[in-house]
Amino acid sequence: MPQPGAASQFPSVGRWSVTAVPAGWVYVAGFGIREMVRAAGMIAASVGVGQDALSPESSLAEYIEKQKKLMGSALKKAKFAGPQAMAFAGAEEAQLLFVRHIANPAGTILHAQTYVRSKDWVGIITLTTLEAQLRAVRPDYEAFVKGLRISPQ
Repeated sequence: MPQPGAASQFPSVGRWSVTAVPAGWVYVAGFGIREMVRAAGMIAASVGVGQDALSPESSLAEYIEKQKKLMGSALKKAKFAGPQAMAFAGAEEAQLLFVRHIANPAGTILHAQTYVRSKDWVGIITLTTLEAQLRAVRPDYEAFVKGLRISPQ
């Protein structure tokens, strides 16, 4: 059982406590983590964490639909998969949404967005990577997400 106050030893972004940073990645204060680039011109993957408040009259599903509309209007040729229900420790509900879009000349960008709800708090975890690099960064992304904790209000 963790000791009271133990989570305060870890860096945080809002209510998110970061307890794991995979090798080859760096913690970025106020954001999340970013992959260290191994070659000049390589596009680094990143995992950002954020939060928002859910209005009393809105559900998490409605919140995600609004986000999809915003992204659809801002991203070139955006395509969505999900959301799909998933489990997340400490959350009342969680949904996973994938977004693909074109970012010339970089290529196809993939965002894996996890939305977690605890009462009226919404936490958002966003992996951003070139689609071609997903297989390489996915284990590190999953390790980072597994190490995230929701701190009390």
